[in-house]
Formats: sequence, structure tokens, C-alpha cells
Amino acid sequence: MTMTDVNDLRELAARAREKQQRVAISPDAAERIADDLESHLATDTSDGHHTFEELYDYRMLYNAHAAAGWLAAGIPVVKSWHHSDGELCFGGGWFIVTATLPTGQVSNHYRSQHWDLFAVPAVDLPPEYDGHTPAEAAERLRHAARDLELCCTEHGTHVTPHRGCILR
Repeated sequence: MTMTDVNDLRELAARAREKQQRVAISPDAAERIADDLESHLATDTSDGHHTFEELYDYRMLYNAHAAAGWLAAGIPVVKSWHHSDGELCFGGGWFIVTATLPTGQVSNHYRSQHWDLFAVPAVDLPPEYDGHTPAEAAERLRHAARDLELCCTEHGTHVTPHRGCILR
């Protein structure tokens, strides 16, 4: 979309407002507007410190490290191009990483170009999806972090997980 397109839309809106009329636009124009908005929202929307694009990137990198740490601690973590029902993640171009923490299953999807960041076993099908919502997964992560903090506070920082440790 160009500035000329934007100015044309503003003029159209102004004329329609004056006449108290609705504005109709072509499907192609609507598609261009949607594409431009999507691009803007994906790259420029910010919390005042970081764009959403930066935050998603940080989340992915933190999750890649967490997945490797969980796997090293004996917690099952896998990645797959498919959901547990056998369907390609979002029709293709995406994969899912699923971890089965002591507090329950958590999972996230990532674009295909990030596959190699996740140093976990690849499987044809991940564990059966337990129906968790993002809020439930966040609560499971919160409880796992709290349990880990309690364990390490109680027994000091350790490399080898001990009996009863969340890392076991």
C-alpha cells in the first residue's frame, strides 16, 4: 500500500462521512489493507520497551534453552511437525515442542526455520494433547518454577537432581 492509497482512502472516508454513507472497498483493497496492518502489528507493536516481534523471539530462545535443560534433567521433551492427531502444525511450515513437566504438559509452536534451535528429539507424533490452554500451561510453568525454587532453596544449588527434586 502506498501513501497515495492511504490518501485516497482518507478522501473516500471524508466524503462518506459528510454524506453519512457507508464505504465499500474492493476485495483487493481490503486484502492490501489487511496485509499492511498485519505487517505493522507484527513488527511495530510495542509494550514501550520491546516490539512484539522481539518478545516472541526472546520467548522462543528462552524456551529452546528451557527445553534443552529439561531434557538434560530427564524431563520428556520432543518436537514434531505434526500435532498428536497426525495433522501438520497449522497446515505446514510450523512445528510443536511439547514438554511433560511434573506439573503437566506444556507446548508451543514455532516457525520451521527455528527447528534446529530446539536440541530435543524429533518424533513423528508428540504426546497426546491434554487440552491445556495457554493459561493452564502458564500455571504449570509457574508451579514448576516455584517447586524448583523451593527445592534449590531447601537443598542448595545442585548439578545432580536428588530424590524429590523437580529436576528429577
